[in-house]
Amino acid sequence: MISVKKFILATLFLVILLLFACQTNKNDLVFVGDGENWSSKVSVNQTNGDETYQIQINYKGYNKQDIETFTYYVETKSNGVIDFGENNATLNIEGIYQRDLPISNSPSTSIKDELVIKVEWNGKSEDFTLINE
Repeated sequence: MISVKKFILATLFLVILLLFACQTNKNDLVFVGDGENWSSKVSVNQTNGDETYQIQINYKGYNKQDIETFTYYVETKSNGVIDFGENNATLNIEGIYQRDLPISNSPSTSIKDELVIKVEWNGKSEDFTLINE
């Protein structure tokens, strides 16, 4: 009877150990902000020693069809850790640009960081700050 209890206890210990070993170290940060003509959200996903990014940019105006392409650039306001952009980006029919970015870094973005986005379109330019939600 004692060996059955030891076996059950050992099995339970191993299951708990495996559950902790399989747990991922994950942290998601979401930075949002608004300008006069645009709004944006940048998601920073930190998982197991890797940091990846997703961006969504929304045009707030009514004439979405007048914007064939636009350019954007995002960077961290203080430490320059995040630094990416794209030329010739296009909006969908709802006036939204959304993309998972093919870049990754070691986790270095923090909840206290602020991002700055600059959007250029049709000879106009706008920049605004994104803060963590």
